[in-house]
Amino acid sequence: MPQQTFSTWKSGVIPRPRQFPAIAAFLGVSEEDVAEMAREAAETSPSITPITVARTYGKISDRKAGKFKFEPINDGRKRIPEGRYAIIIDTKVMEPVFHVGVKAWLDPSRWPTAGDDVLAHSGGFAWIGRFEGMSNGAVQLSRYDGSQLEVKNVEAVHVVVLSERVVTA
Repeated sequence: MPQQTFSTWKSGVIPRPRQFPAIAAFLGVSEEDVAEMAREAAETSPSITPITVARTYGKISDRKAGKFKFEPINDGRKRIPEGRYAIIIDTKVMEPVFHVGVKAWLDPSRWPTAGDDVLAHSGGFAWIGRFEGMSNGAVQLSRYDGSQLEVKNVEAVHVVVLSERVVTA
């Protein structure tokens, strides 16, 4: 997928039909799903906000473990973001895919599949990793640095749907 496509997404531009195959392949969804998302986006235009305005939540609490801390974010004092949000990567456990300082956007509505990059939330914290599986309330994660992790008592798993590939100022 060309850099121009990524840049137009960040600007809130609706993709053209000729871009649907590349977008579908990148996101791992069907071209029909991409077409439907584009139709929905066109219906709400010009009220579309660029993905870069998603709120950034969480801050790193343990770099070596790839662990983020989430403060209460709403009146109910919930520590798990609702709706799409972003995080700033501040750990090396996911290099070379996610470098320190890049932003990653997550979508709580997408169900994780094996191989997805995710945040597994538990007790006000979240661990970043590649989703390997889930059983009995525990999520198994692997990291690009070769380490493995099991997060127990998982309350939510949020999928990384987009990320920067270079650090921006």
